[in-house]
Amino acid sequence: MTNPAVTGAPAPVSYSLPRTNAKVLALLESHLARAGRVLDIGAGEGYLARRVHDWIKSHGYPAKLEACDLFPDNFRVPEVPCHAINLHGGLPFDDQSVDLAYSVEVLEHLEDQFLFFREVQRVLRPGGRFVLTTPNVLSLTSRVRTLLAGFPELFGPLPIHGYDPQHVGGHIHPVSVYYISYMAEKAGFRVIGCTTDRVKSGSAALLILWPLVKLGSAIVAMHARRNSPAIHEENRQHLARMNSFAVLTGRTVIIEMERR
Repeated sequence: MTNPAVTGAPAPVSYSLPRTNAKVLALLESHLARAGRVLDIGAGEGYLARRVHDWIKSHGYPAKLEACDLFPDNFRVPEVPCHAINLHGGLPFDDQSVDLAYSVEVLEHLEDQFLFFREVQRVLRPGGRFVLTTPNVLSLTSRVRTLLAGFPELFGPLPIHGYDPQHVGGHIHPVSVYYISYMAEKAGFRVIGCTTDRVKSGSAALLILWPLVKLGSAIVAMHARRNSPAIHEENRQHLARMNSFAVLTGRTVIIEMERR
């Protein structure tokens, strides 16, 4: 299902943070020249889709941008078709029909995150890139909040009888860098980069805890090497990534992956 093009539509509002959108756009820019079909997954009102569309047009690239969202009628970029998806993450596109995809602040809203990764892998062509963002639950401030309150940052008690899939009340699945990497690898991706949108001052102030984090991760690694050396070896990069400076201090995690 596509939304009708509405002339004179109001400018789309971003559901995510400006710095996050800017960082994702910067990652996409180097790939847009070679992409035939680009997909915005969970596009919201189309704030980032508008910028990606304008970048494609201003550079004369042949790429075609499409979008999809749980509420396609809210999409406000008339030049870009927006299709309906569901909370499980099913995508209404043919196998291997997309060259480049991105999804900003969507993963934490989904009921079946494994299915979502499999669906994105299905619609991407081999070698296609996927850029994904989600709240960084492994920042030092989020780790301390989890220790003290039981909830990572941007997560808390949820409406059991209500329904708010779009906003913070729809944050139903906090997921760390490690498990994102795990789901991506299981679905057929190769993780090629991990960064964040900005350094949080609160997490930077808590870097005094970094020696304790390194000690804890070293103990986990030691047990893994002793009990399951093969599993430790295939997880080496993912384990190192989850306790990197970027992840310990960053606000929003941004992961770039490639379809195998």
